[in-house]
Amino acid sequence: MWQELIATGFYVGRFRYAPGTVGTLLGIPLVYLLVHKLWLTLLFGILLLIVAVWSSNYMVELTREKDPEDVVIDEIVGYYFSFLFVEPTLKAMLLGFIIFRMLDILKPFPINLFERLPKGYGVIFDDLVAGVITSLILYFLLN
Repeated sequence: MWQELIATGFYVGRFRYAPGTVGTLLGIPLVYLLVHKLWLTLLFGILLLIVAVWSSNYMVELTREKDPEDVVIDEIVGYYFSFLFVEPTLKAMLLGFIIFRMLDILKPFPINLFERLPKGYGVIFDDLVAGVITSLILYFLLN
C-alpha cells in the first residue's frame, strides 16, 4: 500500500489527463525546499531514487505493465535531478519543467536506452537521465 501511494504521487498519477505532467508538478515543492547545496541535493536525491525504484518495482509487479501510466514518482525524480547544476530560480524552474517534459515525452537517445532496464529501474532511470540532461541544458542556457 505504501509503495502504491508513493509511486502514484499520492494518487495524482490516477488523474485522467496528462498524469505525467501533473506528477511533474509534485517535484516543484521538493526542488524549492531541498535544492540549495549540492551535498543536500545529492543526499536527498539518492534517498528519493531508492524509494522510487522500490515503489516502482512494486507497481510493475502489481500491474504486470512495463511502465504503468499511473506511476509518477519517476517524473518527480527526473524533475528533481533537473536542478543538480543550477539554482532553482523561478525562471529555471519554468524552463526546466518545459525541457524535462519534452525530453520525457520524446525520449531521445540516450534516454530511450534506460527504459529498457528491468522493472522499476527502467521506469525510473529514463526520467533520471532526462533530468540530468535537463540540468546540463539549463546550466548552459542560464550561465
